[in-house]
Amino acid sequence: MRILIVESSMLLLLTMVTTGCVGSSSVTKQPQALPVSTEQPTKEAVLSSTPTPTGKTTENSTPEATTATNPTRCETSQLSVRRVSQDAGVGNVALTYAFTNNGSSPCTLKGYPGLALLDAKDQPLQGIKVIRSKDTYFSSKQPRQEVTLAPGKQASFQIAYNHVTSPQEHCQISSKIEITPPNTYQHFTLTEEIKPCTGKVRVTPVRAVDTQP
Repeated sequence: MRILIVESSMLLLLTMVTTGCVGSSSVTKQPQALPVSTEQPTKEAVLSSTPTPTGKTTENSTPEATTATNPTRCETSQLSVRRVSQDAGVGNVALTYAFTNNGSSPCTLKGYPGLALLDAKDQPLQGIKVIRSKDTYFSSKQPRQEVTLAPGKQASFQIAYNHVTSPQEHCQISSKIEITPPNTYQHFTLTEEIKPCTGKVRVTPVRAVDTQP
C-alpha cells in the first residue's frame, strides 16, 4: 500500500513538472503599446520645428546689380583748352581760358588749374610766383566748386597779372605756358606771351560757363 502511494506521488509530480515546462515555452511577452496622443501640436511647437533661415546665399543666387551714376573726374586726354577772352585796365591784364569736354560722357572739374610760364627753351621762368586766388582785378570772388561738364560744355578760369614796367625793371616775358587741368598730371602747352612785371601771376578756380567753342 505504501509503495502505491509513493508511485502515485511521483507520477503526479512528474506530470506537474512536464505541464509547467510546456506552458512556459508557449508564453510570448507582448511589448507594451505606447499611448497615442490625440492633441494638436501647439503654435510654439510648430515654430520651434521650423528651420531658421541662416542668411547665406546659395550658389545660384545673383547679387543685385548697381550702376554708378556719378560722373568721373575729367582727364587731360578728354579735354582741350584755349583762350576765349582778354581784359586789360590800370596796368592789369586778365586772360580767360576755357576747358572743353571733348569726350562722349560727362566729367567733373574742381579747383585750380596748374600753371607754369616757360621761356623760348621750354624752361620755367625764374622768379615767377603763381598764386591761387579766388578773385582778380576783373572778377569777383569765385569759390571752389565742382563743375560737371556735359560733352561739348566748358569750364573757364582766369590768369591775371600786372604788366606795368619802369625804367628800373626788366620784366620777363614767357614764350609758352603750361596749363594742367585740376587734379590731373598731364598738361597742355600753348604759345602765349605773358609779362608779369611784379613777378606774380594769379590763377582762379574753374567755373561753369555757357560759351561754346
